[in-house]
Amino acid sequence: MEFSFKFYEFLGAIEHEPEIMVIWAAFGVPAIMFALVLPLYILRKFGVEKSIKPVVNVVYLSLGISWILGFVTMIILLFSNVTGIRMFIIWALMFLTYLFFCIFNRRQLMKGVEHINKKSQGSKA
Repeated sequence: MEFSFKFYEFLGAIEHEPEIMVIWAAFGVPAIMFALVLPLYILRKFGVEKSIKPVVNVVYLSLGISWILGFVTMIILLFSNVTGIRMFIIWALMFLTYLFFCIFNRRQLMKGVEHINKKSQGSKA
């Protein structure tokens, strides 16, 4: 028995045109990151920067990882003739995996980012 995509038109579009997933991985993720900048900037102006900084770090790290690795993976899957629905599921699971990884390892990741920042600032001076 097959799952009917009759009610889920966007899944039907992904199924018939798997290139949509490659375009999403290449341009959709950075667009989401860019769209999040304005609300976060407004919240920063209200003075809630300290309370939202951990959430912002986790979201941007997971989106950044999914942007780079997700695009490469989607290209490989497209050339391997994987169906669009499977590509969608794979990308969603990759993003969730990166999100949970960033949530559980936030402190260590931030120490690494700060170390890289100090290194790059030290070489400019």
